[in-house]
Amino acid sequence: MSALNSLKGASLEGIWVDAPAHSVTLALRMARATPVTEYTLILDGVTDFSFFDETARPWAGAEVTGVRVDHDPDSMRLDFSLGSEAAGLAVRCAKAALHKARQTT
Repeated sequence: MSALNSLKGASLEGIWVDAPAHSVTLALRMARATPVTEYTLILDGVTDFSFFDETARPWAGAEVTGVRVDHDPDSMRLDFSLGSEAAGLAVRCAKAALHKARQTT
């Protein structure tokens, strides 16, 4: 899924988990380019979601430094590295939709 690879360098602005609906929404902001672009990544049919970090300290920023997608016949697994390999998100879902939310200068 090459569109997700374009999220490298974006900052993670927020995560919303709707457990009853099996949905996870990520808000991301790409500030390195002009215009600044905001994205919403909606993951539906979520069967597994995990956040991991080797430390419990707050981050100065949560930059997406890597995105890996593995496909199975009925699902996909997305692994996001945040700042380093020591912190990230992992999601197994049925569907992913990336929306360009807004551009500002």
